[in-house]
Order: sequence, then structure tokens, then C-alpha cells
Amino acid sequence: MINYFWNIESYISSQKSKFFFIFCIAFLFRYLFANFSGIDNFDGPDNHRYMVQSDEILNGNLNLETKLFITAPLFPYLLAAFKWIFGPQYIFMLEAFQIILSSVSAACLMLTAKIIFKSDRVALLSGLVFSFFPITLYYSHQFSQESIFQSLFIISIYFYCLFISDGKTKSLLFFATLFSLALLTKSIILPIFPFLLISIIIRFKLSKKTSLQLSLSILTIFIFTLPYGLYNKVVNNAFVIASSGQGGHFLTGRNDDFYTYVTNPPQSNTPEYRRLKNMDFHIFDKLIDDVKDQDHKYQQDIYLQAGIKWMLENPEKALHLSWVNIRNFLMPGYNIFHHPFHLWLITFLISLPVFIFAYLEIIRKLRTDPVNHLAVLSIFFGMLSVSIIFYAQNRFRAVTLEPYYLMYACSHLIYLFEHKFKLLKKSQ
Repeated sequence: MINYFWNIESYISSQKSKFFFIFCIAFLFRYLFANFSGIDNFDGPDNHRYMVQSDEILNGNLNLETKLFITAPLFPYLLAAFKWIFGPQYIFMLEAFQIILSSVSAACLMLTAKIIFKSDRVALLSGLVFSFFPITLYYSHQFSQESIFQSLFIISIYFYCLFISDGKTKSLLFFATLFSLALLTKSIILPIFPFLLISIIIRFKLSKKTSLQLSLSILTIFIFTLPYGLYNKVVNNAFVIASSGQGGHFLTGRNDDFYTYVTNPPQSNTPEYRRLKNMDFHIFDKLIDDVKDQDHKYQQDIYLQAGIKWMLENPEKALHLSWVNIRNFLMPGYNIFHHPFHLWLITFLISLPVFIFAYLEIIRKLRTDPVNHLAVLSIFFGMLSVSIIFYAQNRFRAVTLEPYYLMYACSHLIYLFEHKFKLLKKSQ
């Protein structure tokens, strides 16, 4: 019976039919979740900012500068376009667009698993589980960066893995184009890019052809991000690749208030906790006069210097913060300090087996076949560096790394069924 279930690949013969099958399953679960979960389109993180910015764009104000950073442009501009084109129907149309794109990404994750593991069982299981995994479903219809960003990122990594497999420049161009769009949606993936380039060098060696291909990928991203960078250079005196905030985010994660919030927060029902949760940190009040009426670049420099000063004056706290960020990055589920116990427990129990199986499988594969698993290593170290340099935000991990944890966990499950429990015939 088990073999019959897992041999579904024999009934779905072609890659196109498998792609369509996973797309339909993912679409069905996302549609049902959007309509029956009780989670609104506007429950998404930072939703209010995007709604205001999209209205500003429609009124002719194209500048996306906020108090601490410049927002990545793709989602606010896309939201404005949907409002302009579809009017009152934009909610239905944007939700449909996000669900369709997310369903395509589920099918692309399946294809990625096929490339990496060369197993139809692992590929189909990865696509199926990703189709209904609750943490994935949560963002799929919410009007924030997360859904569109995750979809573009997953599709781009599919073409990256395809390039690692076939070495064709066309695959690399598709990767660079989609990665650029993902970057313009959420800039947290920028630290991943150097690791991906290093992985290409490890895979193909540093030949003339490889150098040209790497240059082409860098040039593609530069071309896609150049217009927004030049606009902000003129308007805000800051050339930004996708979004800015290196100083603001750095200081957010390097001050006494944040240290208290992360390591020993007050009771969640107190005004002090709400102040810390809203990141209304005293350090920013102290710097108001220093940044007042200054351009964006100057403000970011002031924030960065203040964050570095705090680290130099508080080396033990800074070291402890780095450890806490690493720990939070590695641990599954919500942060128990900042969510109700029942929500933490649910997310912990859902994610724990995925994380354990994923870590075991990543280690196993790196020991036996490291070159074909450099992509997940690149994503891991890129996101880890974000957590260490700035601060750990598990929402960022959930939309970048966790789909690949899910994929590796599925691979480990198939490995156990085939080799340890002997419940499946070994795949060919």
C-alpha cells in the first residue's frame, strides 16, 4: 500500500504533468486557506506602510523613504498598479495573482528537488508538503512583501540549481533576472548572492567561461537595480540597490532597549513591552537632533556609528546578542518570548521535525555529495549573516530558508523509508 502511494510518479509521467499536478494542489490549499482561515488580506506584516506608500505613488509621490530606511520598490509599486488598473476589484485580483504565483513556486520547488536529489519521490513529496505546510500558507494571500518575494526567490533558485546542473548561460540569466526581482521586493537576500557566486566557482572552477558567466549575472542584477538606485541618489543622496537601512537596522539590533527586548523582555501586557515591541527605542529619540533635516545617507551614517559605539562600549552584551541571534536563527517555531504560549507550541511542534530532519539530511548530503548541495548552504550562510549583522527575524527565515528545510526533510524521510524501515523499494 505504501509503495502504491509513493509510486504516484509512475502515473504522472512527464515533468509538465507533475508541474501541473503540484500547481493544482498548491492552488487548492492556498485558495481554501485564504477563504476559510479567518486570516485577512491585510493582516500581513508592515501592511499599513505598503498601503500608504501605494496611495502616495498614485498621488505622484514616488519616494519610498521612511524614518529608518528606504523601502524596496517592487511590492508598493505593484500594489499601486493593481489599485490603478482594477480599482475596487484590486483586492480580489491581487490575492489571485499572489496565490497563482505561490502555486507556481511550489511546483518549482518540486523541480528543484528533482534536480538536487534526482528522485521523483523526493520531488513530489517536497511539492506536496510545501503545498499545504501551514507556515507557508500563512503569507500566501496577505498583502505584504512576503508572498511575492518568496515565490520569486524560490523560482530563481530553481534556475540557479538548473545552471549548477547543466552549466547553460540561459539558466543563469533566468536566475539573475528572477533573483533581481526578488531582491527588489525584499533586500535581505543580498548577502546570499556572494555565497551563490562562490558555489558556482566551486562547481565549475574559475575558468574564462565561468568568469564571463559570473560577470553576466552581476551585470544583470546591476541593470535591474540601477534605475531605483539612481532615483534615490538624486532624491535622497543614497544609491540603494533595492532598499536601504543598513544603519537604521544595525542600530535597531544594537542598543540597550533591543538587548532587553531580546534577552529579558518585560511582561507582554505592560506599556514598556509595547514600547519595545514597536521599536520605539530611546536611542532614536536621543539622535533626533543629529538627524533632523539631514539627507538619508547622513542619517544612515549616524545610526551606523551609534550602533558601532554601543558595541564597543558593551562588548559582553554585543557578544551575547550575537549568540542569541544565532540560537534564534537555528531554533524552529515562533519566539517564545514574544508570542502566546499556545502559538509558540503549535509552531514549535510543526517545525521541530522539519528542522531536525533537514539538519540531518543536509549534513548527510554534504558528507556524500557536497557539490550538488551548495545552494542550500549558500542560502543558510547568507541568512545567518543577516541574523548576526542585524538581528534574527524568523519571518525572514520562514520565507527564504524554510522551504529548503522542508525539501531536505522530505529527502530524509524518503531515505528512512527506503534504507532504514525498508517500507519502500529503493528508487532507481
